[in-house]
Amino acid sequence: MTHEGPARRTRLTSGDRREQILQVAQSLFAERSYEEVSTSELAAAAGTTRTNLHHHFGTKRALYLEVVRRFARLPAPPVMVDVTGGSPDGIASAVDQTFDRWLDIVEHNRATYLGMIGASSIRRDPEVEAVLQSGMRVWEERLLAVLRAPRTEVNRAHVRAFQSLVSTATDEWLRLGTLDRKAVHNLLTCTLLALPLR
Repeated sequence: MTHEGPARRTRLTSGDRREQILQVAQSLFAERSYEEVSTSELAAAAGTTRTNLHHHFGTKRALYLEVVRRFARLPAPPVMVDVTGGSPDGIASAVDQTFDRWLDIVEHNRATYLGMIGASSIRRDPEVEAVLQSGMRVWEERLLAVLRAPRTEVNRAHVRAFQSLVSTATDEWLRLGTLDRKAVHNLLTCTLLALPLR
């Protein structure tokens, strides 16, 4: 996705302006690395000034961290689905629905998702890593809840290992094209259900 040049400046409320800056920043950081995006470019694309950008976020780094925090909630953790009685069929249905909804969100936010998981520089930043790890812990809790599995350390370790498969499978689909959405859905659903949780 390419940016279409500076947006025209319009008068917005403080909250709307902040949201506009965040959306533009999310888009630009999805396209290019943190180092390649300047505050001047961010301000111009958002239709505002560098002074206004600094007023809302302080620094480019603070803005970037806010984008990463937003990304840690996007795609959202799996939606809790009511599983009557925790039967195997009910759990399988819940897992199926969980990944169907999640893949919808990923597909809709493809550029942001690929930009963030593909940026190696963000992994070296302790604050960014902490934000992403926090998002992964939420996923861990939700997946264990969907599976109706006890929160043991062994079960958590299995789910953390599974999360690496999620990233790789999604990359194979969105970036490399070696898997299609249906294949990713089947892989994630079957693998999660097959984890030796106890």
